[in-house]
Amino acid sequence: MIILRALLAVVCGAATAALGALMLGEYEFTGPLPFVAGPLFGLVVAEVMLAVGQLRTALAAATAGALAFAGIAWAGWIDSTQGVEPVKGLAWVSACLAAATAIVRILGRPKRVPS
Repeated sequence: MIILRALLAVVCGAATAALGALMLGEYEFTGPLPFVAGPLFGLVVAEVMLAVGQLRTALAAATAGALAFAGIAWAGWIDSTQGVEPVKGLAWVSACLAAATAIVRILGRPKRVPS
């Protein structure tokens, strides 16, 4: 049961990252956008995976980080007119922020159990 829940969390996280990439790719990675969108993107991917999978393992965190990074990288590629221009450097910064946020969110402080 745990394995199925984990697989479903990965599928939902990937779908969230793909949908977010398609939406975010319509905007230019300039100004404050990369510094705001990256962490929020990572937070959303991690929250979806936590809600579905309810796992706080290193593997879940690495998967969420990779999906968040890939989603922002794809959005940066879309922003670069699908590879015609080079991907902006701030897109990579935003992707790293997304990955770090997703990892920290999943491995963060667990909920306290009332004693």
